Amino acid sequence: MLNGRTTLILEKEFLIALDIQRILEELGAGQTLVVRTPIEAEQLRHRWPEIALAVVETDLGADAVMDLADALMAAGIGVVLTTADLALHHGYDEQPNVPLVLKPVPEEDLASAIRQVLAKRS
Repeated sequence: MLNGRTTLILEKEFLIALDIQRILEELGAGQTLVVRTPIEAEQLRHRWPEIALAVVETDLGADAVMDLADALMAAGIGVVLTTADLALHHGYDEQPNVPLVLKPVPEEDLASAIRQVLAKRS
């Protein structure tokens, strides 16, 4: 599905990031870049042209994360959001067309969200 493309994971919890990375690799991701904060993701802006997909945790501060999601999408990067906040199971009003996966991240839910994002991009 990801055909060797580079992916970005923004996740504060290392073990969750590793699990997401494993799922992305099983879906065919090539290199995966892992960051813990929106600032770290911004510091990789020079790498953004090679990134096909970003999985972005929203529990790190809504404004900064939504600004980052907007910037990633403006750069042509597909975005999937994740959250542990069960109250957000319907998604974010600010990002109605961006799939949201509840944590812990079920493999099939993430794969479905990625398919949705990639279908929009092609």
